[in-house]
Amino acid sequence: MVVGTGIALIATGLWFYATMEPVDNPDIPTDNATGQVAIDTSPQESALPASKTENTPEETFIPTTNRCAQFRYDLNHTKSKFFEQTDLNPYLDKGYSADDITLAIILMDSRLSAVRWRDTYRKQFSPINQANKIYGGQIKSDNKGWISRSPFASDARTRWVLKKARAGEVPIGTLPDALLPDDVATLILNQSIGDDTIKQFALALDDINASLGDEQALGMLNILDAAIWVGRNDLARWLMRKGVSLQSDPFIGGPLDYALDRLHQLVGMMGSGGKSEDVIRQLAFIDYLIGLGQQATVASTEDGYFVNNSGYSSYFFKPEGVSSILERFGYNLFATPKTIPPTKTAKTTQLMDELSAQQQAYVSDNGYATANKIQAQCEDYRAKVKRYWKPELIDVSESEETDKTLFNRAPELVSCRRSADNYEVKKSENKNTPAYLRANILWRSGDYTLTASTLNAAPEILQLFSHNALAEFPTTYPSLISLGLMPDELNYLFFDDGITRGLSASTLHKLNESGFDLHTLDRYGRSLLFTAIQAMNLEALTFLVEQNVPYYQPDDAPDPLYQALYFAATRGHEKNAYEIVSQLMSYQPTITQAHLNQMLLLKLRFRQTYDNIVDAFPALASDEDSAVYPTETCRL
Repeated sequence: MVVGTGIALIATGLWFYATMEPVDNPDIPTDNATGQVAIDTSPQESALPASKTENTPEETFIPTTNRCAQFRYDLNHTKSKFFEQTDLNPYLDKGYSADDITLAIILMDSRLSAVRWRDTYRKQFSPINQANKIYGGQIKSDNKGWISRSPFASDARTRWVLKKARAGEVPIGTLPDALLPDDVATLILNQSIGDDTIKQFALALDDINASLGDEQALGMLNILDAAIWVGRNDLARWLMRKGVSLQSDPFIGGPLDYALDRLHQLVGMMGSGGKSEDVIRQLAFIDYLIGLGQQATVASTEDGYFVNNSGYSSYFFKPEGVSSILERFGYNLFATPKTIPPTKTAKTTQLMDELSAQQQAYVSDNGYATANKIQAQCEDYRAKVKRYWKPELIDVSESEETDKTLFNRAPELVSCRRSADNYEVKKSENKNTPAYLRANILWRSGDYTLTASTLNAAPEILQLFSHNALAEFPTTYPSLISLGLMPDELNYLFFDDGITRGLSASTLHKLNESGFDLHTLDRYGRSLLFTAIQAMNLEALTFLVEQNVPYYQPDDAPDPLYQALYFAATRGHEKNAYEIVSQLMSYQPTITQAHLNQMLLLKLRFRQTYDNIVDAFPALASDEDSAVYPTETCRL
């Protein structure tokens, strides 16, 4: 992994944290050294029953997984807000440097916060910022979203300058209608505007080398940066000849980083994309910038990654990508000259001490006067959970054990193997085959007969198609029946796509109205209760219970109650857990040791939810004399 690069590499997976609410992702990574389930840090909405939840005052704070998660999230957010709302420029007058302030923010908050402050600091004297001091901020040219969306789609200033450029009219008025560097950057970022037009507008600027405003994309300092980022290399060379200077920053980066970013746009992180002639030209331009003394802001890694270290999303090459570029073009990215950013000094430490005192006062004034006490409570709570609950992650995807054997180890292991098998089916019968895409388009358009012909010619996609049709087009169920497109057996795992994880109440209503028998069991003997619990969807479950959908309780696979307790306790999805358990208990299921084991874990991690359930259903009470903490689990 890349460590300390300023870029978060988010791997697919469910992480279990003793003090934090687990995320909704279905996988569970493990600690490589121990094989134990890892610990997560993503807060979610509190899930206590509506009748029993109130905001807990700090002085009576009772730690639970969700409360500690939410507290940490809110506290960290408040600490970050301190840097957003505090004017740090006076510290420059006190003898601290911009580097001191930048380093202090990095060490006390995040690199991204530091880059944002430094970017604003660098651009404070830009023409647009100075003009807005006179005109009350009415001049807008917002291209901050240039990475994720079109940077020229909304604001009036953008529409104004694009209209001028397309008409060949260079603005010659006075402020606020005078031409600004930000206007030229907008034209450069719009590929529909040619270089010749842009040159006319650039030459009309009062200062072609002036800085862009702080509304512009993070890190982009002048119009040369804009040209390099979008790959207008000939225009970039022309701008340099006209006096636009190369300006790099050890924290934010500079022209060479934008050129590398453009390379990433061409070839991708694996280094395999792009037309050879385009890539060769880009590599030549990178060498040209290196020849002018430019350096890249690259993270120091020992695992073969070549990653920008500016704190905001930019180029990222995997080891395979670096190797691919070397093999295809003979170009070694690791030979790129790298900046050496300033390091912490005694002056930085002194500034951090001053800022820390102010930050603590700010946090206290914003509702966290007892933050240290609560943090200590949560640390104790997390340690307690870790002491008692150390499940080992088991991969059973290729296990040849019987369902009963897996069930006796941990009921969810059976579900995990079934999910793995179903994933393989869905992967081989994927939705990208020409036959499936054609059938889906025809079905959407109402051409059911031609759809049937397509499916009869490709029977391998019928099962995937029919389940998808039930989920997405429930009112077409009669057509599926009349055309013989329903499989002999259903498999409710097909309704779990990893996101919605089941059928919504609305879809179930429509299926019911269309004649689908909601009491239908699937190939594993499960009723539709399975899909509702898989998503912990209270609304869907309530409707199914009202329709008397049957309960099922095999002796070699999880029943709905175990499934719900597992998702609440092990997975941490305790939202609506009390109400869901209440609905399931109306079936009077047999309470087993497996249920009590999950209840014991629920008692450890989500005590309030446990108490609420046991108050209503004493048979679910669990303690260490009658139950044990689960020792195994899997990627369900």
